[in-house]
Amino acid sequence: MKLGDDASATSSSVSSFGKFFKQLASPTRKPPIPGGSDDIHQVFNYFDENGDGKISPEELKNRFRKVGGEESQLSDEEAEMVVRLSDADGDGVLGFDDFTKMMKEGEDGELREAFVMYSGKSSREEGVITPKSLKKMLTRLGQSPTVNECTAMIGKFDVNGDGVLDFEEFRAMMN
Repeated sequence: MKLGDDASATSSSVSSFGKFFKQLASPTRKPPIPGGSDDIHQVFNYFDENGDGKISPEELKNRFRKVGGEESQLSDEEAEMVVRLSDADGDGVLGFDDFTKMMKEGEDGELREAFVMYSGKSSREEGVITPKSLKKMLTRLGQSPTVNECTAMIGKFDVNGDGVLDFEEFRAMMN
């Protein structure tokens, strides 16, 4: 990842954290920290190498590399930028609340990206997922549902009964 626009780089890094969180918290994997009860606490503790309750840019960089491999390395500047932009109290490290907020923002960004793909709209347009747009995306993914089957799929999560999924309905479906 190259250092560029702060918001763009942070969004990309935060989005990557969401993917790493899902990988680390996956029920098919053993928890990274023995005895941890909450997934987010387990991941936080994993990134907090020295156990001081804070994640420094160096810890972030080290653990990010371990989890994501060579293709997911952060430079010193990127790690410092992610911490700086996510650090609410300005102490130069991520506390648990900072980390939790950063993870949530990453998940929301990934959901938005997926929603845009399924709606067939650009990220600047506020779209909805229609039976036709769902069929088109599922066809691209190698499935061949009918429009009626897509209508039935949407109907299971269409809270307001308008025949389409808005972002909030899509979020509920994905959870």
